[in-house]
Amino acid sequence: MPNRVIKETRILAEDEIIDISLTQVPTSSEIPHGVRYSFNYRVMTKEGWSTVFRFDNAHRIKGHNKRDHKHLFNNEVQEFEFNNPKELIDELMKLIKDNRRIINEIKGR
Repeated sequence: MPNRVIKETRILAEDEIIDISLTQVPTSSEIPHGVRYSFNYRVMTKEGWSTVFRFDNAHRIKGHNKRDHKHLFNNEVQEFEFNNPKELIDELMKLIKDNRRIINEIKGR
C-alpha cells in the first residue's frame, strides 16, 4: 500500500500556527487505525516559536499504555483515543479557545 501523506501549515494569526502531518500506514498493533500523525500548535514568543499543544502517536511515552497522546503546555502528557483527524482539529481548536488567556501570557514571554 503506498503511503498517503498530508503536510499542512494553518496560519491562525501572524503569531499562531498549526503544523499538521498525517501519513497513512499499514495497520499494526502499534498503529491500529493506520494513521501516523502530529498536530502541533505553536505561538511566537520573544524567544521564537514555542509549542503549546501537540497531539501525536510518533512515540510511546514511558508510564502510558497508549501510543496516542497529547502534550499540553509544559509537556504534560495525556492519553486519548484517536478516532479521526477532524475530531483532533476540533479538539485542538477548543483547547485554544478555552485557554486563550494562558496562550496570550505565553506569547508575551
